[in-house]
Amino acid sequence: MTFLEAKQHLARKLDLNYSDIANDGLFTDSDLGAFIQFGLQRAWDYKPWPFTQTTKTALTGVSQGYYDYPPDMMRGSAYLLIVGGNAYQKLFMQDYLAWFQANPSDQSQFWSENGTFIFINQLAYTQGVNSFDVYGRGIAPTLSNTTDLLPFSPTTDNEQYSGNEVIVQLAHGEVLDSEKKRNPQGAEVERKKAYQSLDLLWKPFADQKANMQSQTSLFNAPNFFPNYPNNSQTPIGNFNMPNFWQ
Repeated sequence: MTFLEAKQHLARKLDLNYSDIANDGLFTDSDLGAFIQFGLQRAWDYKPWPFTQTTKTALTGVSQGYYDYPPDMMRGSAYLLIVGGNAYQKLFMQDYLAWFQANPSDQSQFWSENGTFIFINQLAYTQGVNSFDVYGRGIAPTLSNTTDLLPFSPTTDNEQYSGNEVIVQLAHGEVLDSEKKRNPQGAEVERKKAYQSLDLLWKPFADQKANMQSQTSLFNAPNFFPNYPNNSQTPIGNFNMPNFWQ
C-alpha cells in the first residue's frame, strides 16, 4: 500500500470524495496524510517488527572513546555492537565507568550507551582502522511522496501484510477522536480492533522468537576480576566527536 492509497482508503472510511478533496470543507489532503502518519507511528512503536530493526556502520576514530548515536536509530535501542568483526559485551553505564576507572589499561571488549552516545573501550580495537556495526531499532519513516510505501509493504506495493490496513484503521480512530468528528466512542472501537489485529499479526513473529535458542550459555560469565599488576592511568577517551556515520 502506498501513501496515496492509504489516504484514499481513509477518505472512503470517512465518506469523502478523495478526487475532490481540494473542495472538501472539513478535511484537506494534508489532514489525511497527517492522520496516516500518526497511524504509521502507532503501529511502528507497538511491536519490534522486523522492518523496524536497523544496522548502522561507522569507522572508529583515533583517541575516540564514544560516538554519537546513529541519527536514524531510536536512542537507547542498541542491543548489539560488533567492532572489527567481534561482538562486544554491553555493560550498564555505571558498571562500564566503574570498571575502567579501576582498570584504565584493560583491553576487554566492552561497550555501553548513555543519552545520545555509544561508548566503546578504545583500547580493544585498532583506532581509525576497525569499523563497527550497531544493531538497534530504526525510527519510523516520514511519508511524503504519493508512492512511498507503508512499512508493512516490504519492497513493492503488491507485497504487503495486513498491518497496512491497521495503519489506516488507527488513522481513522484518530480522526474520530479529533475535534472535526468528536466521536470518542467510535474511536475507541476502531483502536481496539486495530490493536487486536496487530496482536494477531505479531503472533507468528512471537512464536518464532520463542523457538529461537540463544547460543550464549547462562554460565559463560566473563572474567570481571582479572589480575592487573601494573594499572596505568591511560584515559579511556576524549571529547572530539566528528561524524563517523556512513
